[in-house]
Amino acid sequence: MNFFPPDPAEDEIEPANHVSQPWWKPSDGELAAIFPVGETIAINDTVAVILTMARVYSNGVEFAIDRRIRRGGTTRREWQEMHNQMHGHFMGHDPDRLRYGAVLGDGQKLIADWSAGMFDSPPERHTLTQTGGGGGGGEDSYRFDDALWLWPLPPAGPIEVVVQWPALDVPESHVVLDSAPLIALAAQARPVWSDA
Repeated sequence: MNFFPPDPAEDEIEPANHVSQPWWKPSDGELAAIFPVGETIAINDTVAVILTMARVYSNGVEFAIDRRIRRGGTTRREWQEMHNQMHGHFMGHDPDRLRYGAVLGDGQKLIADWSAGMFDSPPERHTLTQTGGGGGGGEDSYRFDDALWLWPLPPAGPIEVVVQWPALDVPESHVVLDSAPLIALAAQARPVWSDA
């Protein structure tokens, strides 16, 4: 006699293929052209937020942002609270949460925690969506990588990337890029698979 019963039969019906919309995230079938940035958006005694690069696809730009905290002279409890802020940064409508945004050359203001870009019909304007993240650390420092997807490609002019994180004493801060080299790099994005 076996303790565990046999698994039930698997459902033979294949789920419908879900097609990701291009304004949700970059294509998994495309290899981006890389534009190195390495600009600090905000820094204080314990926190640094750095725009490390832009991954340029044929139809948009994904900004890679490196967030770092260091313990310094904080107590164990304060350090734990900083850890909690690193992980719970997009939750709810806490006015002290981490927020990302962008201002495009044509004056459009985009905020990453607005979900307008997640609907099935194409948005009528550019969208900025948080597309990924992950991190780790130890007793003295912690690092987290975020990704922000700007769709479609930006218009000509400057792109201002904006961050604010009141919980960790980061006021509204920004860094400005020129969109021209990003737009030019879009032609260098290429398919990952030859049959794509």
